[in-house]
Amino acid sequence: MAVYPSCIIGGLGAMALLVSSAATVQAADDAARARCTADNNAAFYSESTDTCIKFGAYLWAEGYFNTYAKYPGKNDRWYGIGTLGVKMNTETTTAYGPLRTFVNLRFRYRTADEWSDGPYKFSLVPWDAYVDYAGFTLGHRGSLFDFYANANVIGTDPATIGDSQQLLLAAYTYKFAHGWSVALSVEEPWARMGGINAANARSKGIFRQNTSVPDFVGVIAQKGAWGELQFSAALHRVKAKTFSTPAQGYEGAQNPGIWGYALQAGVVFDLPRIAPGDSLFLQTAYVNGATTYLGLVNASGDFSPPDAFVTGSGRLRGVTGWNMTAQFLHNWTPKLQSAFFGGYARFYLGNAEARATYGASGGVNYNLGANLTWTPVAPFSLVLQYDYNMYQAANFTPTGFGMPRRSQNAHQVLLMAQYRL
Repeated sequence: MAVYPSCIIGGLGAMALLVSSAATVQAADDAARARCTADNNAAFYSESTDTCIKFGAYLWAEGYFNTYAKYPGKNDRWYGIGTLGVKMNTETTTAYGPLRTFVNLRFRYRTADEWSDGPYKFSLVPWDAYVDYAGFTLGHRGSLFDFYANANVIGTDPATIGDSQQLLLAAYTYKFAHGWSVALSVEEPWARMGGINAANARSKGIFRQNTSVPDFVGVIAQKGAWGELQFSAALHRVKAKTFSTPAQGYEGAQNPGIWGYALQAGVVFDLPRIAPGDSLFLQTAYVNGATTYLGLVNASGDFSPPDAFVTGSGRLRGVTGWNMTAQFLHNWTPKLQSAFFGGYARFYLGNAEARATYGASGGVNYNLGANLTWTPVAPFSLVLQYDYNMYQAANFTPTGFGMPRRSQNAHQVLLMAQYRL
């Protein structure tokens, strides 16, 4: 019987351990690579950084016809938009959880501006560019306040009521058991400026809104097998930055300020018993001094409610309002899908002087629409969409400062071809 020195036995054991460890590492890398590329052919796995990189792209060709263009009549009723979108997201494994990044850039060419006349224009739109890590989100993306956000409404220029805003933010999200989460977000104020008007429309006072204070957003949400639920709240600073003529019709030269706010509740029910992929969105919001959170659609631009009015005593009076939105998504067949959507909103001019000089006690805005999407061969699809919008003044009196007529209604039709990778 041969006897081997202990050093040889130890060496063989070490080599076996190294081989086993290498095999284990290789197996882990292979599993990570398989997970990375399972649902995306344009995905790559970097072993050195333990990072999964996924690429995507989409191409949209849109043709629009709308009757918003009659306000004024020189505007283009027919126009087109071409969009090339490129996406990249990464996920890197770290000791504190996955580090994720997401970028979505849109190269866009349009023959006319939204609801207006030309000119032909090319633009680069950074739709998303943000980082998620250990609960923190930093960058440019959709506001955390938003929930419905025009889900399943197709096209670059949707004429639908409801808040859907891309902006810069810094947020933190904490997740609990059973799908519950809470989030706090600090968001840029420039996208939320509803403006400040003089309560007396005949006044020469002109006011600009201060944008030095961000909006603060809080969210409570829950996701489950049944669907999703979200409660959102936002604080919005409304402060006059300068008075162009502070002494004309207003007492003192102080720059008044108030805190506006918005509250929102939304729910989506998954309805697989009707058809796989079916869902129902319901959402409502209330605002005071934060009108942009209502997502009103007034393409004519004749009169949109500001965040607040400056009264004759130099104080701010916030504009209030509320909305309700709903959408039902139905899959007729695996290749044929429809969304039915609508929204209703009201706003109120709480100041008596503003009601008298702008010729309205408030306004009403509502829309109804539907689309039909046919996907003959994935990832190519064709979409036909129709939307009707009504914007009207309550207790209307023509004054020359508010809307030129009691109501403005418009129709919009979209034909779109899209290809996604």
